[in-house]
Amino acid sequence: ICFCAIVFWAPIPLGSHRIWSAALLETLISCLFIIWLLQLKQKNTIPNALINNKRIIFLFMAIPLWSALQLIPLPTDLVIALSPQHEHYLTKQTWQPLSLDTGATLYKLQKSIAYALFFILSLALITTPTRLNTIAQLIVITGVLQAVYGVLVVLAGPKFDIIGVSAAAGGAIFNSANGTFVNRNNFAGYLEMSIAMGIGLLISQILLNKNKFAGFRATIRDFLVTMLSGKARLRVFLALMVVALVLSHSRGGNSAFYASLGVCAVIGLWLYRNHHKSKSLAIFLSSLILIDVLILSSWFGLDALAKRLESTNVAYEERTFVFENAASAIKDFWLIGTGSGSFYSIFPNYRDNRSQGFYDFAHNDYLQLWIEYGVVGLSLFGLIVLLSFIKAINAQRNRHTAILKGMGFASMMAIMSLMIHATTEFNFHIPANALLFTLICAMACISADMEHQEHEPKKRRKHS
Repeated sequence: ICFCAIVFWAPIPLGSHRIWSAALLETLISCLFIIWLLQLKQKNTIPNALINNKRIIFLFMAIPLWSALQLIPLPTDLVIALSPQHEHYLTKQTWQPLSLDTGATLYKLQKSIAYALFFILSLALITTPTRLNTIAQLIVITGVLQAVYGVLVVLAGPKFDIIGVSAAAGGAIFNSANGTFVNRNNFAGYLEMSIAMGIGLLISQILLNKNKFAGFRATIRDFLVTMLSGKARLRVFLALMVVALVLSHSRGGNSAFYASLGVCAVIGLWLYRNHHKSKSLAIFLSSLILIDVLILSSWFGLDALAKRLESTNVAYEERTFVFENAASAIKDFWLIGTGSGSFYSIFPNYRDNRSQGFYDFAHNDYLQLWIEYGVVGLSLFGLIVLLSFIKAINAQRNRHTAILKGMGFASMMAIMSLMIHATTEFNFHIPANALLFTLICAMACISADMEHQEHEPKKRRKHS
């Protein structure tokens, strides 16, 4: 319950992208981790999920370890040998840290530790298919609440903005759906992952249904049962989130979502090509694209968004100039980076007159992580994503439980969508999005490695 409460709370206070809300989130995760350690000491048994995913756990722990190493003072000659450009930022002291902004690096270090602990908690607490299904439904519920809040504020006006997102953003932002996020692109990133979870749940329900065609009357009866079941409710939830995603007017978010949906649909159909429900899955995935893209989204401005994408000229986009300036910083600090969280301090030394806006983030997670962590830290992030994506595919190939297959597809789609979106935004630097992505990586590992467990109804039938 405490774990679910943390997942539910994270996006509410402006995506936890404030010092106090981030600190509260880190405190809640740390307290829950300590409680779990105390229980683990009493039980004296380590969950199998932790043993099976030691490599990814090590990678998650290596990220804050690397940030801590960036804070340790080293001899000046060694610092210059590792990164010659550090010489321009050195003081008269004989020992210098690798980080060029120790305060920001310490702040990022705390977040990295919290994400690593949360990943371990996810593996340790989500131990049954029932719990996996529960946490997936919770993610969908949080996404629906975000979508409803964002759509109401856009369509009904500022009187529905009870959280004060507009005031936090410094002005009216009601032309686009934001949810409880200050930046609509981060809102879109959160919805991308939530929609992927909803699609995964629907796939698991399709795989769980073993009914075959038994005549016209039976088909009508099954259809009516479906319309009155949780499957129809989940389909409505998906429609609401897709509408909110379109109303966010996020070019990167919508492009990443539809691209990942198309690519993962092809991968999924290939993986399930020999499954007895392959035709049902093909119809479901086709209906998603047909209804959500061609019909539903067109009512809420998808055409206008498409025209905006067509009119986008990359050569004159300000973010393109930011990317070019950031690439210059990579050339200087490619190996060990400037220190996690230090982009805000370093970028003014590289920006030119073409980038006039305020940039505390690079609007490209790949570039910013490379600048701050160097190729050493970037490799750690890349391995986590790669191993989690492989786990998600293996869950669909090798597991026979419907929920494990469905969550494998959901994790695969969510990871791909956010990695595409990372080329134009900074979702991994927003605590709520980073925490949810951490949970999705854990769910990919859980789906691939969870030991076979009989469902409770089957156990009761055998007993009776």
